Amino acid sequence: MRKTGECEKVLGYCFKRKSLLKEGLTHSSFAYENNLSSNERMEFLGDAIIEVVVSDILYKRYPKAAEGELTEKRASLVNKKYLASLAERLSLGKFLFLGKGEEAQGGRELPSNLADGLEAIIGAIYLDRGLRMARRFIEKQFFPSCHSRNE
Repeated sequence: MRKTGECEKVLGYCFKRKSLLKEGLTHSSFAYENNLSSNERMEFLGDAIIEVVVSDILYKRYPKAAEGELTEKRASLVNKKYLASLAERLSLGKFLFLGKGEEAQGGRELPSNLADGLEAIIGAIYLDRGLRMARRFIEKQFFPSCHSRNE
């Protein structure tokens, strides 16, 4: 298994509490086999944080856009397919802790595992350092051209 330090480097985020990163990377299959907590609760939290942050950014970026247009834009960014593509760009799959069966079935490349893992990582960042840091990470991943101008 890859070291969490390498994962932090790829994410561009250093966890104060490394245990949050480990839990964020722990698929339910690995958790079950090793009597650990899975990343499912963090995934739930991360999903909500992504929704709020992306909605806020779009609301501010498009002040004249109607609700339907904003909803459409958000839906194009906050969905499993797009999240999986972002996770793939980060090579998140190689850092996931997977059970033997999930590993054997190609779970590292499975879009649902990648998307869920990214949501869990965002939840872990939120738990580690709060909404401000989670927002920075989301901006960097979802809106990279804007993020680089703001730094």
